[in-house]
Amino acid sequence: MADRVVNGRRDAVEEAAHRWGERYPGVSGFRALTALARGYAVMVREAEAVLRPLGLNLSRFEVLMMLSFTRSAGLTMTRIRDLLTVHGSSVTYLIDRLAEAGWVARTADPSDGRVSLVSITPSGRELAERSAHALAAAGFGALGALDEPSQRLLGDLLARLRAAESD
Repeated sequence: MADRVVNGRRDAVEEAAHRWGERYPGVSGFRALTALARGYAVMVREAEAVLRPLGLNLSRFEVLMMLSFTRSAGLTMTRIRDLLTVHGSSVTYLIDRLAEAGWVARTADPSDGRVSLVSITPSGRELAERSAHALAAAGFGALGALDEPSQRLLGDLLARLRAAESD
């Protein structure tokens, strides 16, 4: 197991993993799960510190990026929900806030009038562009602490976790 001191400070994840190992099996899995959850919280906090001055949080940024990448007339709420892997009511709230700000628009799907398509507006596209550059310039928040090969490795490991979900 890793040392309980990281960068000269006692590390709560390493301490918890040590305690877990004294009582339960699977210390490596527990350590990875706890480190991932804590690391996610740090990454969100740092990314949102970059995005907040632009009027965004990470979820709103993700939606704008998704919509800016699409080649179609827009995405359905169901498709956005599935891509974000969140509850439908969360998507409704996100889209409502983005629409109020004028960054996205809802239109009826021409092939099924019961379905709304969400598309990015010109001001939303401009904001997506500015926020993407700001986030990249900030080294993607906490990820800036890792060199490029480590960032690639982390991305590859997380891709394996996502792939395991669909099995």
